Amino acid sequence: MVSTGEQPLNDRERRLQARLERERRARGEAEHLLEAKSRELYEANVALAALADGLERRVAERTLELSEARRQAVEQAETDALTGIANRAAFMQRLETALSSRGGEGVAVLLIDLDDFKAVNDTLGHAAGDALLVEVTRRLVAGCRPGDLVSRLGGDEFAVLALGMGVGVAAEQIAQRLLDSVCLPVSVAGRSVPSGCSIGLATAAPGSTGATKLLGDADLALYAAKRSGRGRVRTFEATLREDLERRIAFERELRQAVLADQIQPWYQPVRRCRSGCFVGAEVLARWHHPDGTVRPPAVFLETVEGCGLLDLMMESMLRIALREAAPLAAAGTLEYLSINVSPSQFGDGWPLRRLPALLRDAGFPADALVVEITETALVQDMERARDNLSALAELGVRVAIDDFGVGFSNFSLLRQLRFHKLKLDRTLVCDIETDEHARAVAECILALAARLGIRAIAEGVESEGQARLLEAADCDSLQGYLFARPQRRLEPFFEAVTSPPEQRPGH
Repeated sequence: MVSTGEQPLNDRERRLQARLERERRARGEAEHLLEAKSRELYEANVALAALADGLERRVAERTLELSEARRQAVEQAETDALTGIANRAAFMQRLETALSSRGGEGVAVLLIDLDDFKAVNDTLGHAAGDALLVEVTRRLVAGCRPGDLVSRLGGDEFAVLALGMGVGVAAEQIAQRLLDSVCLPVSVAGRSVPSGCSIGLATAAPGSTGATKLLGDADLALYAAKRSGRGRVRTFEATLREDLERRIAFERELRQAVLADQIQPWYQPVRRCRSGCFVGAEVLARWHHPDGTVRPPAVFLETVEGCGLLDLMMESMLRIALREAAPLAAAGTLEYLSINVSPSQFGDGWPLRRLPALLRDAGFPADALVVEITETALVQDMERARDNLSALAELGVRVAIDDFGVGFSNFSLLRQLRFHKLKLDRTLVCDIETDEHARAVAECILALAARLGIRAIAEGVESEGQARLLEAADCDSLQGYLFARPQRRLEPFFEAVTSPPEQRPGH
């Protein structure tokens, strides 16, 4: 046998070699697996990093979106939707900040309220009213200084916050500039609409931090501007607060007077020209004060209406008047009783709501009651006026147009609406002897009323000359101090009437 030089492996060596081979293969497989896992981990890290970048961008975008939404929400909460300027909440916040940071130094508030804005809404519609508010806003912003805050507090009320040294004088100048600007006519819905405002101005005292009080001072000044004739600027004075306290006390006293029936009906009779007899009477309000005086309506009527007591006062007074007049109407000596209804009462339908029950309770005939309405109450809403007049006619109540010949003097009303009586205004009557124009106008109105079958009453007759001219112009009836002053009782005027009254259907 030939020898190869290599010794055969024994079993132990073979087993060792096999184990080494297995370990080598295992290391190779492990390295391959580790390489694959490393590659997977790397790829996962790359994907995770991309995902993290995407999430970071999305979080940043969402943060910006939320920030913008929050900014818009705050802006909407502080902005008037119609005009785009600051609203009441934003104005009060800025005012409080200005007062606290300045200690009241150099802070002024201008409170601006449009005059007769309701008439624009009533006659031209709310869209026209909104257009007017937008134009007024533009003028206010243009008339203020940079840094002044213009705000719409609500409705037709605006406010300006003015800051800086010498702000009192500057605010007065701003107020006058704004007044002049706002009071120019505005083109609305193709029509030139009169525009105007009243302004109340208040300047903070040193050390003042009360935003509500400063705005209240401006409101008092605004109220004073309105009462003194509108279309003007009024600066707050301490006496205005004293006036407010007196007004509050007066309103309280008036409320008690109305509830206690201290405001009672007085009567001024109406004399028919043809018969020379008293045929009707107008109900007039008088306050029988506990101090023993009797006060005319000029003293209290505006306050009664302003504090919401007019309906209550009218109902109380009319209940007494109808009860007192019912026996005279039943006896035929009183043809009619007339009452004045304010534009606000006529507009909201007070006569239609309350007259049926009042007439029924008093036993007073509906066709012996005349409701006197001014032109102002009619022209504000012709459709509503027509409906209300028709409803009164169905009730049987008659209607007179009061104070005709002044104000609108809208002759088309006599064509479009139906009236039973027309009251010639006393301003024409008082000049009828000395003013040819007044006489011509009065004669024209009386002739027109006669052609339309409307009985005319001239009020405020105080001289024989006036009476003769009016009778010559075919005026149906006369009312005034020449014949009788108002009195508390009806009987002195009608109790002694002996000639039979004219038939009711034509009264």
